Amino acid sequence: MKLFKAVCVATALLSPFAVLAHEAPIRVVVLGEDSDRSAVSRNSEIYKRVVAELQQSLIRENITVIDEDMIAVKLGFSYNEDRTKQELIQTLSIANETTDATVRSRLGVVFAIFPNIQEMSMTRKLTVRVRGQIYDLKTLRALSSFEVSAPETVTLPKQDSMCNRLCVEEKAGEVSRELARELGAVLSQKLHIVIEDSAYAGDMTGSASGGSAAGDGVLESVYTVEFNLMQNSDVLRAVRALEANVVREIELIKSTNTQRIYSVSTNKDLGDLEERIMMILLDLGVNIDRLRFSSFGTELTIEAL
Repeated sequence: MKLFKAVCVATALLSPFAVLAHEAPIRVVVLGEDSDRSAVSRNSEIYKRVVAELQQSLIRENITVIDEDMIAVKLGFSYNEDRTKQELIQTLSIANETTDATVRSRLGVVFAIFPNIQEMSMTRKLTVRVRGQIYDLKTLRALSSFEVSAPETVTLPKQDSMCNRLCVEEKAGEVSRELARELGAVLSQKLHIVIEDSAYAGDMTGSASGGSAAGDGVLESVYTVEFNLMQNSDVLRAVRALEANVVREIELIKSTNTQRIYSVSTNKDLGDLEERIMMILLDLGVNIDRLRFSSFGTELTIEAL
């Protein structure tokens, strides 16, 4: 009995660490947008300080930050000033179409930094805020938005001659670190909520391991699955098994004597979906060594050899 109690206590103490050890980090790209004239430039010291501290805040929360400079170096991209939010999201979407897994991410955070100077009777008061949105880079949907203000304000001299633009930037930089910490806490909470609202987190973390097919997750994707030159009976049985256990919805969009094409809605990633279909076909007695599987983007093709 004493041994049994000791084992129970040890299990209770160690179980949280076991969960953390198997929890895959979220992968996210964080980019600043400065097309708004009121926003801080990407070349500003304020922007650099905020991004550096923000990355550290997210990493502490088990969120993997894919550095924008790494993407630029690997893929030859250029993040010039005054690029709009739409241009930045399009750039990240193109990165996800490459075969380099180190630059791929399901989630993107695009934000802008806004300093504001309020004229007072004797002085000026400087405040800094950040606003932005979280995007699903596969479907290009906005999942959440946020706005955070620095908890402190900075007092500036009344005359511009006593504190010019560079002086203002330096003063704003003094509160940027604390602002970034606040932003990191808010973003971390919102990113974890996005994952919790999705029935399966594997697509965000890069994991191809299992997950529940139930639920209408916010990160659901639509894939095109094409069966070529296969027996109709095998295709139909595979489709029914997918519909019952793996995907939320599957719809036939084209059928000929040699081809059947389906639209598949699921919160699985493409690699996981392909492996599930392979396992289903194996269970049905189909020799998958006589099939050719090819997948890319949102398309999966299975063809009999």
